[in-house]
Amino acid sequence: MDRSEQPSPVKRLPVAAVAVWTASLAALVALGLAVAHYLSGTAGMAGMSHGGASAWVRGGGNPVGGLLGRRLLTAWQVDALALIMLVLLTAWYLTAVALRAIRSSGPRWPITRTLLFLLGVAVTAYATSGAIAVYDQALFTAHMAGHLALVMLAPALLVAGRPLRLAIESSTPSRAARIERIAKGRVVTAITCPPVALVTYTVVIVGSHLTGLMDVFMRNTWAGQLEHLVYLLAGLQFFVLIVGDEPIRWRLASPVRWLLLALAMAVDTFTGIVLMQLSEPITMRPVPGLDVNALSDTHTGGAIMWFGGDGLMAVVMVTLVLAWLRRVDSTTPDEKGWLEQARRATFAEHTGAQAPEAEIFDADDAARAAYNQWLSGLEKHQ
Repeated sequence: MDRSEQPSPVKRLPVAAVAVWTASLAALVALGLAVAHYLSGTAGMAGMSHGGASAWVRGGGNPVGGLLGRRLLTAWQVDALALIMLVLLTAWYLTAVALRAIRSSGPRWPITRTLLFLLGVAVTAYATSGAIAVYDQALFTAHMAGHLALVMLAPALLVAGRPLRLAIESSTPSRAARIERIAKGRVVTAITCPPVALVTYTVVIVGSHLTGLMDVFMRNTWAGQLEHLVYLLAGLQFFVLIVGDEPIRWRLASPVRWLLLALAMAVDTFTGIVLMQLSEPITMRPVPGLDVNALSDTHTGGAIMWFGGDGLMAVVMVTLVLAWLRRVDSTTPDEKGWLEQARRATFAEHTGAQAPEAEIFDADDAARAAYNQWLSGLEKHQ
């Protein structure tokens, strides 16, 4: 159905959207009160000065003793800046889901996508306010766990929620057209170009771990905040090509996605191995009651990067392979075999058109036109 033929947009928000924004406003007020409470609890002018500088990003987060055990769940800080952005992002997404249900005549927005997006928000919240964030300046292992969460796990989950596609389908026709133009425009196309995304991922991973920058991140609170943001953005830039099915210029075939993942795994492996062989430890802040060998903790952090990073990438790759196999197996059983099914599945993936029956596939005019249109689009961007 053409978007111009869809019903005119509602003039008021649905009840569900109003409820979402009411809850979001309450959460923002609670965050403001938490920051104010942290500031009022600091003693003296020096304490006020220190508290004012960190209250918005590390409110109430004091690492005491070891991290393992129940402190993985009970140690928290208030990264108010990150939480504010996550609350607003969640409110927008749920509002868009509610609006799409009214403005779109197609099938309902899959609940799986919403759950994956919300899980990505939760992972980001834990990585910035949970136990690994509380200890990320005292333990390099905790810092590394936060990296994996922000550059791999959270971006993959957020992109799996298809936020850009949701923004288009929940918008008015004119606004949807603007979003589509931006999504396929030169800036987004350049940023999401596969070589550019891979190079960005490599520079962020290698540059932040194998240079003196890591010592700065471990000592400086605001540098650490910038590091979190860069990791999340680099992860989104990379995984929108791998996991996403967003309406951008680059729609990669499955083998190309697997290749990009394999190259990223090589970057993680290289970085982890180098960290495991360092002779000098990463700088860490001393913590009362926490007796840790800094060099051993640095080596363990390298092992987390190697095995944890490659493990997460392997899970994504297996998921992609299984999804591709399901597309191949979903074709009719009277075709000429697995190779023919794979050929038709690849045709549908490249062109976005449904492949005709096997016996008329090669002679079908519509199939030939769709394939030629895809080739023409490739020539225009060469």
